[in-house]
Amino acid sequence: MRRRAQGSMEYLFMIAIALVMIVIFMKKFFDPRFGTIHKTGELQNTVEEDISTEMDSIMNG
Repeated sequence: MRRRAQGSMEYLFMIAIALVMIVIFMKKFFDPRFGTIHKTGELQNTVEEDISTEMDSIMNG
């Protein structure tokens, strides 16, 4: 009986660690100052700036 309880506790501990790791990953991934969303925003700003510059050069020809 004691070994079963120890095994159950080990599995619960492993699940808890996995959940903590997932939460940390999600926080880093979706952090607007650091993660993928920040990089996507930078890419969008660069593309918008390029389009605006191109449109200005066409209009002012």
